[in-house]
Amino acid sequence: MSRNVAEALTQHFQSMLDKEGYNRGQISWDADANTSDLVFKVEGRGYILIADADDNDFVRLMFPNFWPIVSDEEFAAALQAISLVNARCKGAKIHASSKNDNIIATVEFLIDAQNPQLKSSLFLRYIRMLNNAADEFARFMREFSTQ
Repeated sequence: MSRNVAEALTQHFQSMLDKEGYNRGQISWDADANTSDLVFKVEGRGYILIADADDNDFVRLMFPNFWPIVSDEEFAAALQAISLVNARCKGAKIHASSKNDNIIATVEFLIDAQNPQLKSSLFLRYIRMLNNAADEFARFMREFSTQ
């Protein structure tokens, strides 16, 4: 996928958000990652949609850094919570950031970048899947902290 196609794909999702009455967000080009990134908010939570110019039709939707990790003990608990959430929640994946200092939720999907056809209701469901996974992670972490 070229940069133009990746940017057109993020513009497609930006327009979809606008039509649904949500914050249109901001599109930027990440030259290091070779991605077009749409940063936006829905109901106060921040998300990033990433279209990869090197991988046709692949899109990653992220709810980044929703749970900071402040200690080794908390990281150990987070690994348990990640495993439980990933086994129980549909479609979303939870993982630690590359520095193991924060937790991220992602939904990845394929779409025809040349002719994107995704109902807004399905895209909004992806966001709900991220929120559900993040909320489940938080619930497990709270349970672990009381044990």
